[in-house]
Amino acid sequence: MKKNSGFTLVELMITMAMTGIIVGAVYSTYVIQKKSSIAQEQVVEMQQNLRAATITMVQELRMAGYDPTTNAGATVVAPTAPATAVSSFSFQQDLDGDGALTSTSENVSYGFAAADDADGDGIVDSGFASLGRNTGGGLQPIAENIQAIEFLYTLKDYSTTTTPTAADFSDIRTATISILAAASQRDAKFINSTVYVPASGNVWDLNGATAGTAPNDSFRRRLLITTVQCRNMGL
Repeated sequence: MKKNSGFTLVELMITMAMTGIIVGAVYSTYVIQKKSSIAQEQVVEMQQNLRAATITMVQELRMAGYDPTTNAGATVVAPTAPATAVSSFSFQQDLDGDGALTSTSENVSYGFAAADDADGDGIVDSGFASLGRNTGGGLQPIAENIQAIEFLYTLKDYSTTTTPTAADFSDIRTATISILAAASQRDAKFINSTVYVPASGNVWDLNGATAGTAPNDSFRRRLLITTVQCRNMGL
C-alpha cells in the first residue's frame, strides 16, 4: 500500500516565510511609488497654478503705463484699500489709444480679494485663496491655491521698494513678483519645514508665529520669482 507524500511542517513554514518576504517587498514598493506619485501630482498642480498666474500677469504688466497719445496719463497707481503696493499691482493702460482711461481692461489690478487678505500684507489670512485680476467688475480668479504674493519695485534710480509712495509710481521701471503656491491636499507623510523668502528678503510669516519660521504643516509649496520690465514706464 502506497503512502501519500506531502509537505512537512518545516517546509510549510519556510514557504510561508518566503511568501511573507515577497509580499512585504511588493507592498513596500507600492507604498514608495504611491508616495512618489502623490508628490509628483502635487508638484504638477502647483506648477500649473504658478504658470497660469505668471503668464497672464507678465504679459499685461509689461503694458503698464501704455499711453500712445500721452494724453491719458496712464501709469502705476495706488491699489484700492485694504490692498497695498506689496500685495497688489494696480496700473493703467490706454489700449484703444483714445487718450482716456475708460474702456474695459484699461484700469487693472492683480492681487487677492479683500476678504482673503484683510490687512493687505500679501499673505492670505487663513489657508489659501485665488489670485485674481480686477478691472472694476470684481476679482476674476487666474490661479488657485495661492498663499502669498509680493511685488518688489525697481525705480528709475535703481533703488528697490515694496512700499512706493505716490511720487514713486511714475518712476517704477520693473516689478519683481514672488508667488507662493500650495498643493490643494495635505500629504500626511510630509512635513513642510521650508522657510519661504520672497525677492525683498522679508521672510513670509505663514503660520502666524514669528516671521522666519517654517509652516510646519503637511502642504507642499512652490515659490516662483520673476521680474517684469514695465517697458512703457518712463517713456
